[in-house]
Amino acid sequence: MRRTTRAALTLAAAVTTIAALVGVAAGRASANYPPPTLRLLCSAAANNATLETTPLPQVCVLPSGQTTAPNNYAATIAARKTGAAATITFTVTAGSLPPGLSMPTSAPSTSGGVVITGNPTRTGTFNFTIKASAGGLTFTLGYQITITVQGPPDQLVCDPAVNGGFLENGVCQLPDAILGQPYTGHLATSHRAGGTLSVVSGNLEPGLSLPATFTGSGDVVSGTPTAAGVAAGNGFTVRGTGDQGQPLYQAYFIQVQPDNQPLTISNGPNLSAGFAGQAGYFANFFLSGGAAPYTWSLVSGHFPPGLSLTTCCNDPRNANDELVGTPATTGTYTFTMRVSDYNGDQATQQFTVVIDQPLQVLTTTLPSGTVGVPYSYDLDNSAQGGLPPYNWFVVNNINELPPGLTLDTTPPDFNNLLAGTPTQAGTFSFPMQVQDSSNNWANATLTVTINR
Repeated sequence: MRRTTRAALTLAAAVTTIAALVGVAAGRASANYPPPTLRLLCSAAANNATLETTPLPQVCVLPSGQTTAPNNYAATIAARKTGAAATITFTVTAGSLPPGLSMPTSAPSTSGGVVITGNPTRTGTFNFTIKASAGGLTFTLGYQITITVQGPPDQLVCDPAVNGGFLENGVCQLPDAILGQPYTGHLATSHRAGGTLSVVSGNLEPGLSLPATFTGSGDVVSGTPTAAGVAAGNGFTVRGTGDQGQPLYQAYFIQVQPDNQPLTISNGPNLSAGFAGQAGYFANFFLSGGAAPYTWSLVSGHFPPGLSLTTCCNDPRNANDELVGTPATTGTYTFTMRVSDYNGDQATQQFTVVIDQPLQVLTTTLPSGTVGVPYSYDLDNSAQGGLPPYNWFVVNNINELPPGLTLDTTPPDFNNLLAGTPTQAGTFSFPMQVQDSSNNWANATLTVTINR
């Protein structure tokens, strides 16, 4: 029996006490970490709203309403609380809701917020501030609601069919400008009835200007840019009023391209090969010069069956720049592509795509051999399709090969030769894997009989 000394008991007690203290400390820390948070949310996903970030303070623009029936209005003051559950209270601390609308003053933290509802009775743009409070936490955000007689309020439009613009992450990407050449970029409005605009953050590219007032379809950024590239001055945000004093707000970006760079297609004529029945084919078309947005189109010839054009990489300013799909038929296909830029400049290029048979192992029963007689068989004779040269690999264990045989290489292939002098009779099966130069793979179990 092991003797327990007083010193050992004292040490054990000390360790137990320390462990208990550490457990208490850890429990207290975990109870408060991560710390609770409270936020008011503003996004298309959270409450179908738009957050105007510049200039400060930020303003959450809620959906518009109207006084003409049907005029039932609903907009969410979205909130998110983490940590212990608690009731969130909502208070209007500045400004006022549009007449006819009301808001609950509290909601459970799990509800996602409260909903402003009612029937607006007066037109105008109403700005107000809401403070959310819960468990000692507060968060404040400004809001805006525009009420019209009927229909949506005037707003700045970003649409390729209207002004060549594409909305990306809330920023309207206007058509490119070219260094040293006259430029016109349209800041179109939905009501096309005139208004005022000014740059409230960022800067126009040197050489470009924006009138403070406009009539008709919208304002115009115009001039001759004097500097090229992605610079701080390329991004700017405007704010103003449309017809009937309704607020206008939008962030824009203009890329200034270097001068003397004609639009050209920079790849081809041969695109990457494909394989019939093999999904996941893609080939991109590349360009240089010109002014975005660009559009690719087929001019003559036809694509391999099963392939079609799509827009790569979530970049709508380079439309139909990728050939994708599952090739259906082998053959060599030649076609001509055209790319057009925003200024109407064009470039064409002929391309060729070869669609081959997919890589497969057709012959799985190999020629027989005889004990004591040298044996040699090129495994490439069992493969078909893909793009040679081929690399062969034993899937499990090299010892599964017939005794006396091994894999040898005849460049440019690898491990393609089953060779040696058999030492044992029998029928031997062994899984093999073949890889082609396009990194396609095929598996098969090969069988060879060795006679006495």
